Amino acid sequence: MRKIKYLMNGFQFQYLIFQHWLEKYLDIDLRYPEIQKHLRGYVYIPKNFFLMWNMYRNWEIKNYDIVHFNNTENFLLFQPTDNQISIAESHGFDFWVNYSRYLRDEKNMLLKIIWWTVDKMIGYFIRRKIRQFDLYYCSTPDMLDPLRKIRSDVKWLPNPVNTTIFKPEWEVIRLIWNPACFFPTRLHWDKKPEYAIRIFQDYIKKKFPEATLHLLNQWFEVEKYKNELSDPETYFWHDFMDKETLAAKIRGSDLCFWDFSIGGLSLMPMQIMACRKPIVTYDMYELIKVNHEDLLNLTKQIFEDPIFAKEYIDRNYRYIQEVHSEEAICRMHLENLRPFIEKKLHIKF
Repeated sequence: MRKIKYLMNGFQFQYLIFQHWLEKYLDIDLRYPEIQKHLRGYVYIPKNFFLMWNMYRNWEIKNYDIVHFNNTENFLLFQPTDNQISIAESHGFDFWVNYSRYLRDEKNMLLKIIWWTVDKMIGYFIRRKIRQFDLYYCSTPDMLDPLRKIRSDVKWLPNPVNTTIFKPEWEVIRLIWNPACFFPTRLHWDKKPEYAIRIFQDYIKKKFPEATLHLLNQWFEVEKYKNELSDPETYFWHDFMDKETLAAKIRGSDLCFWDFSIGGLSLMPMQIMACRKPIVTYDMYELIKVNHEDLLNLTKQIFEDPIFAKEYIDRNYRYIQEVHSEEAICRMHLENLRPFIEKKLHIKF
């Protein structure tokens, strides 16, 4: 059987896992504006749009048996063809798909009005394109119900965790002081960082005077929080880093915080769990299922009950291996693709 030519636009982790586990079947190209460094949305989105626009303009897109779009800014470019399998995948607060969930927490009223207007103007065309793809995925289960309003057969393809990088045993970069708490997310109101900071200040720092909180030097509210969290012996700031360094710092922490907004597990908390580290985050759909008001009690249990802490860490680790492992997700993806491969590409699996 010939290898199937597969184009992915975005989501490097998924690409690396598909490339490793599905190399027998797929010859995958990743097209992405920038992988090595973080790009702001106002830079990344137009660069990504024009990257794919050029592929359509020069017909390079026709060289692929499967096209897989992970970025909604490029859904508008999609042109269905009879002999090409197409996949659209929605992640988080995607523009013009479920962006209204993000706008609920937008504090800048002018931006709220602008993006609400854009959503209303363009959303119809994006959603019409979504219905033309062969497969439509979402990355977290909290998105299923909102996206069924667009397309009833949306499927959850769990976020894949690269356990070659995110694993308990490997390089450790020890974060200073004890305990060291790590909050490896962008400081933006859509993550509700105030929950993590409140838990750290009201409980962890009071119980453990040498406790530290390590944050990322990223996104719109960095300066605000740098002014508020100005004690250099307690708060430490980390610049954008590659995944190997990030994993080493997770292993070098004692507890991690993550998103307190959407109520679903995104990729980072699962990477933390894969490193066998305790995490406090807001997840009501998969595993943790602890309300906002009870997250402080969860933190206390982690620090004060070693038996609970071990069982909590072990349970989370097992769940990632069973549900979000590379093998399980690749098997699911192949099964979803199988009927389209046989019908559109005339290849028997």
